[in-house]
Amino acid sequence: MPRNLGSWWIRDGIDGRRLEAQGFASLLGGMSQFDWTEDHGESGVLKSDFVTTSGAVQRTDSVDALQMSTHGWSDGFLVSGGSVTTADSIDFGKFDLEIFATHACDLLEHTSTNSVGRWIPAFERLHYMLGFHNSSYSGGGQNARGTWFAIFAAWGYYSFWGMWDMPVREAWAEANEIVEGSNVQWAYLRAESAAAPTYQERLREAEPADPTSGRSFWTARGTC
Repeated sequence: MPRNLGSWWIRDGIDGRRLEAQGFASLLGGMSQFDWTEDHGESGVLKSDFVTTSGAVQRTDSVDALQMSTHGWSDGFLVSGGSVTTADSIDFGKFDLEIFATHACDLLEHTSTNSVGRWIPAFERLHYMLGFHNSSYSGGGQNARGTWFAIFAAWGYYSFWGMWDMPVREAWAEANEIVEGSNVQWAYLRAESAAAPTYQERLREAEPADPTSGRSFWTARGTC
């Protein structure tokens, strides 16, 4: 059964943000192993897509992996008409979502005074939150960010007989090393358990086990 993908984007005058998000989902969505089922931009990017909201469907939880492009800061990111922050009732992966990748500045900043652990309460069954420790950019050479992420995460593996076999964390790093400058630092926050190890997790056709109990959390970052 194909795995579902989504793209969410707010351009704010920079169409590259849309291209980043859609590039990830559209490339993989053209393969038999994946379906591109959610695509929401501008006013269609709703807070209820990310936050548990009475009477609303949390559309991010209808996909296995998504890429989102919007403005961000260490404690949140913009949606249409507002923001999603660490103070909200976020439960990523209540049913399905395993990989949340985002171009949003500073979202995964990790310092001695501002731990990335602030995002741990947002993890339900989520495996990976992929983003940046500091500012990232759009509208220059970054338009292909999502496409490169898709290539390294799965497209290359399926298209070249397993020759490119890269974990999700490494695919994110490689994609950003191509499109960003050395002043930008990619980052991730990862959950795992004994029954659901995620360090070597790939974005593949098969549904992985979810880390739901006895979890540990890990973060890393590197220079683009």
